[in-house]
Amino acid sequence: MLLAALGCAAMVLAGAARAAEESAAKRDPTLEEARQHAAKAKVHYDLGEFEKAAEEYIIVYRLRPLPALLFNIAQSYRGAGQYEKAKQFYRAYLRESPDAQTSAAVKKALKEIDELLAKEQKTRESPPNGIREPPGEVAARGSPAPPPPPSMATPTPPPPGVATTLPPAQTPPSQPVAAPATSQPAPTAAPPSALPAPTATTVAARAEPSSSRRTWTYALAGASVAMLGGGAIFAVKAKNVDNELTAHPHTTAAADDLLSQSKSAHTVSAVLLGAGLAAGIGAGVLYFLPTSSGASVAGRF
Repeated sequence: MLLAALGCAAMVLAGAARAAEESAAKRDPTLEEARQHAAKAKVHYDLGEFEKAAEEYIIVYRLRPLPALLFNIAQSYRGAGQYEKAKQFYRAYLRESPDAQTSAAVKKALKEIDELLAKEQKTRESPPNGIREPPGEVAARGSPAPPPPPSMATPTPPPPGVATTLPPAQTPPSQPVAAPATSQPAPTAAPPSALPAPTATTVAARAEPSSSRRTWTYALAGASVAMLGGGAIFAVKAKNVDNELTAHPHTTAAADDLLSQSKSAHTVSAVLLGAGLAAGIGAGVLYFLPTSSGASVAGRF
């Protein structure tokens, strides 16, 4: 009976608490709205959407101005990288809730933000380290020295009694007055970097030997492969004939025929292999031998 009485009392108290909460919510309709926005703000904060979380916490603070919400707003803006707004709400939290336990943590956060902002400001204002100067040879080739200015020659005075211009009656109105004569500067040698590029004829003349050498190299390489392949075929044929000759006894006529075939196959194989090897050596010499322009045929296949 005692347990039953206690259970009944607990149920009555829970019902009374719920009724009191419902009545408070009815008296203050903004309480439920604040709870909904607080739940949305927590979801945004957990998902890393810090700016949206700060906006929701601001709505909650307008409905329920609790100091803890200022701390949540500052934390959200700090996560979003908006450090000035975070400092603003950290300071507001210190004003509204000067708690000794949390004020130390808030002041530490303000100090860290100030150090970070100072480092970013220094990075923006510091000049670049500069560029590396190019080597002297490249700089000399890139900017050749300008030619000396032409020297002005001193005009020779005319002899006494000779007119330097036409009479006024004979000077056409549209004819320009002649400028004083100047001495032409002596031609100077062009710097090495200003020499004209080789003409198309010169390039073609230089390209002809390499083109013909490529043709001979291709031809010798192809002939080498063909002769080596033929020599290998005749070598295999000679080996087969030798195997057939030694496999079982033959008549004298058949043995003589097989011996003749073996000898002929060995001879042709040796000739083709030797010729193929010689052609391969010739192709290799043409491949690696430099041309008259100093470049070998290598790399042009």
